[in-house]
Amino acid sequence: MPIDYDAVRKAFYGSPLPSPPQHLPTREEILAEHQRICLQVTDDLGVDPSTAAVGEYGSLIGGTGKPLTVIARPIGRLLRLEPMPLEWFDHPRARRAWNGGVADTAALHERIEFLEQVIRSHLAGFPDPPTATELASWIECPASLPRGAGAVYNIFENIPPGQCARMLSKGHFSVYEVARVIIHSEARSPELIAWLHQFAVDPKQKYIDDLDAGRTVEPAPDSPAMALSG
Repeated sequence: MPIDYDAVRKAFYGSPLPSPPQHLPTREEILAEHQRICLQVTDDLGVDPSTAAVGEYGSLIGGTGKPLTVIARPIGRLLRLEPMPLEWFDHPRARRAWNGGVADTAALHERIEFLEQVIRSHLAGFPDPPTATELASWIECPASLPRGAGAVYNIFENIPPGQCARMLSKGHFSVYEVARVIIHSEARSPELIAWLHQFAVDPKQKYIDDLDAGRTVEPAPDSPAMALSG
C-alpha cells in the first residue's frame, strides 16, 4: 500500500510513540517518529534543519515547495523499539519449549542444523563466529555471553520474524528463552519487537488470572458434594 502522507503529517504533530510501544506502529507513525528524532538531532548538533530537510522543513512533513526529505533506510529499520520487560514473557505458555525441547537426538540434530543456518545467514564474514552449540548455550543462558558479544546482536538485529519463529519450531527454544536473549542482546528492530510482543502477557493480568484459577466455588447445601462431605 502507498504511504498516506496526510497520516504521516498528522502523526508528526501528534504524540510521540511510547516506549515500549503500546501497539505495532504503522509505517506512517514510524516515519513521523523518525522525523521528530531527526529534528531533535539537528537541533542538538546545532545544524540548520532547513538545510537538512527534516521535519516541517522537508517535503515529507512540510509538503510541496520544501526541500526533498531523503529517507536512506527501509521504513522497518528506521526506529529502535524497546521490548516489554522480561516478566511479560514469564508465563506457563511462554516457558514451555515448542515441540518438546531437545529431549531426543532428532530434535537436537534439528536444532544444531537450524542454528548453523542462522549463523551462515547473519554472521558470514564475522570474526570468530560462534558454533551452533555455543549459540544454543547463549540462548539458553544469556548471562554466559562474552561481554560485548556482537554476534548475538548481529543475529537478532537482522533476523526476519519468520526465521525468529523457527527459533521456536526448529530450534526447540521457549518463547521465554528467545525473549530473554533478545532483551539481553539489545537488538531493537521494529519487526523483531513486533513479532516478540505477540507473546507478551501483562503480569497484572496474569496475577488476576492466577487468583481466578485459585478460587473455588462453594457447593450448594443440597449438592452431592455437600452430601458426601457430611
